[in-house]
Amino acid sequence: MLASTTATPAPASSRPTTAGTTAADLDLEVDVEPGDCVALGGAVDDATIDNADCGSRTSNYKVVDVVTSSDECSGDIDQTYFETLWGVETGALCLDIDWKVGECMDLGGEDPQRIDCSATAILGEKVSEILTGTSDVNECSSSDAGYVYEERNFVVCTDSF
Repeated sequence: MLASTTATPAPASSRPTTAGTTAADLDLEVDVEPGDCVALGGAVDDATIDNADCGSRTSNYKVVDVVTSSDECSGDIDQTYFETLWGVETGALCLDIDWKVGECMDLGGEDPQRIDCSATAILGEKVSEILTGTSDVNECSSSDAGYVYEERNFVVCTDSF
């Protein structure tokens, strides 16, 4: 099996829904379902993935959806992980950064990494709040910046350090 961590999503109108699909249904290397978290690393053609507790030091992504092909993922996800067999995708995970209010992530490396907020970071972001039902970063109450997930209509408000 060959794994990758990048893909170009299809337009929203052409994506089928896969509600209730789990990684076990697709026989993926890691057994997860939407809402679970993972530790993803490695290179595009040699990715590593393991289960991780959400919000833990090892967790860097949260599973948004489990689909048969990475082009079925929402257009505003942060990352994909997919497996192939004989050049054909056999399943994919649609992933967002495992944001947690009050926690910090360094986004400056190959993959996001949870760090202590007092640590030196390449591209450090501290999460001040997560707003649902909006894609307007100006609604952040205590931060002047953030990450907008327009298609799924939420904002992660952050302060850079």
